Amino acid sequence: MPSRPPRPAARLPRLLSRAALGLLALIALYLLAALTLGLLPVNRDWRPAESGIPVYLDSNGVHAGLLLPRRAPGMDWDETFSPRHPRTGANLDKLPYVGIGWGSRSFYLETRNWSDLTPGKALYALSGLDGAVLHVEYLPTPREGAATRRLLLAPEQYRRLTDFIQAAVARDAAGQALWMPGYHYHDQDAFYLANGRYSPLTTCNQWVRDALAASGARTAWWSPFDRALFWQLKDR
Repeated sequence: MPSRPPRPAARLPRLLSRAALGLLALIALYLLAALTLGLLPVNRDWRPAESGIPVYLDSNGVHAGLLLPRRAPGMDWDETFSPRHPRTGANLDKLPYVGIGWGSRSFYLETRNWSDLTPGKALYALSGLDGAVLHVEYLPTPREGAATRRLLLAPEQYRRLTDFIQAAVARDAAGQALWMPGYHYHDQDAFYLANGRYSPLTTCNQWVRDALAASGARTAWWSPFDRALFWQLKDR
């Protein structure tokens, strides 16, 4: 007699096991692609300008951002991001740099501390459905270190970099950046709505990678994590 097909309840553990193996294989492929493409450079022949505008690649160990002079030839960031938007009383006069980072709206606004992270928030951020914001903070002149790398850009390279960042700013009908009142990490920062959507392919670190590539600076082919950005600037 022909054998009976397994009951649905008996097939469930097998299906779950296959799904888990498939997920692990997908994660492994993602990590392998990040490593491989992170080691491959674009703008391979880039060298720091002999004179120009100092900008910094900065990371907190997970999330990378860019640190730029508030005022430089051809660009005054106070005209895009109003210094009145940080909390009242913040003393910004002696802070000559702005830190700009792009990322998941829900992650940025709802996950100030790692203890705030939940599986639901993480899955939504990775779904590709989440919108994006720009985090802008006012800072003293940065110091180079393991997590802060200085780049000297020629004026034309800096213009291309600022054009890329400006294109990420969501604006109202009058062309003003869409500030998000009430959202802060501290007294010297503000949030703005941004263009684009966060996803596993377009992470906060990949956005920084795209900005560096637009400027002409050496960077990775793909960098969903921050480390490849620093690898490509080592000894430069």
